[in-house]
Amino acid sequence: WEYTLNHKWFPWMSQALLRVDSTDTGELVKITVFGQPGVKTLVKNILQSLAVWFRELRDQRAKKIKRLEEFLKASSPYPETIQHPV
Repeated sequence: WEYTLNHKWFPWMSQALLRVDSTDTGELVKITVFGQPGVKTLVKNILQSLAVWFRELRDQRAKKIKRLEEFLKASSPYPETIQHPV
């Protein structure tokens, strides 16, 4: 995943340095922001907003998939259940 910011709109972005480290589980990352306190706060807020947005997007997709599975199950002429691939 790549997120590109236009430096004309976010000139303070060039004043922050990010370090991204993966955790032991590999499911999370630790992000360290270096820079002036105000810039660090702005970057932290942006990252948190993106995390919330992606979590909501993932949840919406999961709900859509569940509704689709229920629809297919209800409209299927076969009594078999839909199984997720492992």
